Amino acid sequence: MEDGVLRLYFANGGGACYVVSASNLAEQVPQYDDITLIVSAGQDISSQVDTLCQDGKNLFAILDGPATEITSTYDPSSSYAANSYAAVYYPWFTPSWADKPIPASGAIAGIYCSTDRTRGVWKAPANVVIQGGAEPQFIVTDSLQGQFNKGLAINMLRKLDDRGLVVWGARTLDDSDNWRYIAVRRLFNSAEKDIKAAMQSLVFEPNNQPTWEKVRGAVSNYLHGLWRQGALVGATEAEAYFVEIGEGTTMTADDIAQGKMIVSVGMAAARPAEFIILEFTQSVAQG
Repeated sequence: MEDGVLRLYFANGGGACYVVSASNLAEQVPQYDDITLIVSAGQDISSQVDTLCQDGKNLFAILDGPATEITSTYDPSSSYAANSYAAVYYPWFTPSWADKPIPASGAIAGIYCSTDRTRGVWKAPANVVIQGGAEPQFIVTDSLQGQFNKGLAINMLRKLDDRGLVVWGARTLDDSDNWRYIAVRRLFNSAEKDIKAAMQSLVFEPNNQPTWEKVRGAVSNYLHGLWRQGALVGATEAEAYFVEIGEGTTMTADDIAQGKMIVSVGMAAARPAEFIILEFTQSVAQG
């Protein structure tokens, strides 16, 4: 990894991190439960992202855009695969203190960390000035931004007015309604990880009504906290989230006999009364 990548990472709010060679990424990352972001740092990690950044793995990748200048004819699908667990940033930087261009992903990762600490994962890591003397290698115009603000989107880093260089995009590499935005994808990553961890305490509990009510209460309290912090939209709790668990609702008698406890969670991350659904299955004692 270039020293400049780490310099810009820390200058923009980054904290403790792991430095791993790209060739070992797929083997090393699963060994650490506290990793939530993977940063390309100028390396081609497309195959590793395909393996690591999938449903249920709670990982999100920050990728660098092309190191060369792009025009309106550039096709992002030639370099990136559709993936709601990844986002691309362009252009690279040319700081005065560096003798060659520096990939943007390190600084962006620092902004993710800073935004997470001060606002929460549900706040888009955008409209933030990039610190550390970063200057864009290429200038992005309104027309170029518009060209890549759809489909396999590229998040642009732009010089705006007198503010300096600003992160001016917050989209994933997925243009579906549910997973178009980084903040939504990462909110669900965080919630999924937290709820799974909470459910671990119920392993070997009887798979019956009292246990289901404990689960319902614990998950509802967690989601209520997110709603109160502004992570979920809706004027009432019923508009913001729901938790379902029980025989005939999320489980069949056969599921219960096999020790499967299934809970369905819906969260309104974008619009009231429109829920994105997660389903969790925990193996428990038969009872």
